Amino acid sequence: MSQVGGRARQGFGCWLEPDELSEFVDSDASITADFTGNAPIIPKSGDPMFDLALAQTLTKISEIFDVLPGFGFFDDYEGPNAFASPDVRMHKTDGTVLFGTNLLRKVRSVQEAPEVAVAAVCAHEFGHTLQSKRRLRDQLLAGQPTVKRLELHADFMAGVFAGFRKKEKPSYPAAVFAVTQHSFGDVMFGSFQHHGTPDERANAIIEGFNTVKLKNLNIDQAALAGVNYVFNT
Repeated sequence: MSQVGGRARQGFGCWLEPDELSEFVDSDASITADFTGNAPIIPKSGDPMFDLALAQTLTKISEIFDVLPGFGFFDDYEGPNAFASPDVRMHKTDGTVLFGTNLLRKVRSVQEAPEVAVAAVCAHEFGHTLQSKRRLRDQLLAGQPTVKRLELHADFMAGVFAGFRKKEKPSYPAAVFAVTQHSFGDVMFGSFQHHGTPDERANAIIEGFNTVKLKNLNIDQAALAGVNYVFNT
């Protein structure tokens, strides 16, 4: 059990176990999003145009990854962060993704394509939902002193999403994904929460991108390629 600014943690990296989610949001709070475009994100970011664009991005990630987590924001007062959890707060979803409001402000402040930087973070968290749905988490964590494999696989899957977007839209600034995750790398080698160095995180994005853009793998093949990649990194 670890403690983060008064919030009890027993989960892995940016993954929250079901009983941890209420440490971050009210158990009765409506935090879900409807990815069909028929309902707004709840709660909203406060920027209607951004909310609409984000809903469209989440829909794309959901369709490509074949996952449907509820989505919402939370007060990351302890420091910019985002989480994925298997806890279901919306009927017939694959868990929940939470994006911190401080992290949102930080990511939206970057100079190059801030909306794409936000997409990179969302794709990473949806990658954790994919890991859970495909039962890859135990395999990725087995025997590991840190969460690095789990986190780099989620980065790899974010790169996969960027590859699909680049195929759809050649002008899509996919390189922003690598720049974004590079900025979140760390050198806390002795910590269980070590996610990977800046270069390792950026490289995982690039490898995931190449599995789609250059190797033309589908999502099933790409998810397994990601497992092989992190086991050999």
